[in-house]
Amino acid sequence: MSLWVSQVLDPAALLRNAALFLIVVAVGMPTVKLVRWVALGAGVVGLVLASGVAYDAPGMFWWGLLILVAVVRLIAARSWRAGHRLTADEQMFHERAVPGLNSGQVRRLLAVGQWREVVPGTQLTRAGERIEELCFIVRGQVDIVVDGKKITDCGPGSLVGEAGLSTGDPATATAVCATPVRYLGFDALRLYRLLDGHVELQDAVELAIERSMRDKLHRSNLAAAHAGGE
Repeated sequence: MSLWVSQVLDPAALLRNAALFLIVVAVGMPTVKLVRWVALGAGVVGLVLASGVAYDAPGMFWWGLLILVAVVRLIAARSWRAGHRLTADEQMFHERAVPGLNSGQVRRLLAVGQWREVVPGTQLTRAGERIEELCFIVRGQVDIVVDGKKITDCGPGSLVGEAGLSTGDPATATAVCATPVRYLGFDALRLYRLLDGHVELQDAVELAIERSMRDKLHRSNLAAAHAGGE
C-alpha cells in the first residue's frame, strides 16, 4: 500500500498525470480558443516533467512542439481580431447575418467571400439548378420567382440561396435582381471548407440560414394571406 501511495505521489507521476488530464480536458472544451489554451497548459506541464523532473529527450521534443503549435495558433487568432476596422458593408454583414461572432471571426468569413455588383436581370439562383453561392444582399432588391410568378423579394440584410446550400438540393425558385445589387457572395465549396475547421463559424452560419428561412416563410405566408383577403 505504501509503495502504491509513494508511486502515486511521485512528482514525475503527478506531473505526467496532470499533463495527460489537461489533454483530455482540452478535447472537451466548447471552443477552439479554449482547446488551444488548455493544450498549451498541458504542454508546459509536460515540458517541465520531461526537462526537469524525469529527463526525457523525445518527450521534450513533443511537449515543446505542442507548446509551439498552440502559441502560433493563438497568435494567429489574435492577429485576426486586431485587423482593420470593418467597413460599413462588412459591419452590416456582421450585425445582420452573424451578430454572435467577434470581429476576428467575421474577418475569417469575409476572407472566403467576394463582393460583387450586378445589374438588374442578373439571376443569383435558377430553379432546378444546384446552388453554387450563398449571397448576402447589401444594396438593391432581389425578386424570388416560382413558375414565372414573384412570390416575395429580398432586400438589404437578406440571404439568397441559403435553403439549397443547407440541404444540397437544387434551387426551388429563381432569384433575379430587380435593381442594381451589391452583395457578398460565398462560394459553396470554399465556405464548406472553412466551416469544417471552425465550429463556432459553422454554428453562426447555420443560425443565420435558419433565421433567413423563417423570415422568408413568414413573409411568404403574409403575402399569401393578403392576396387571399383581396
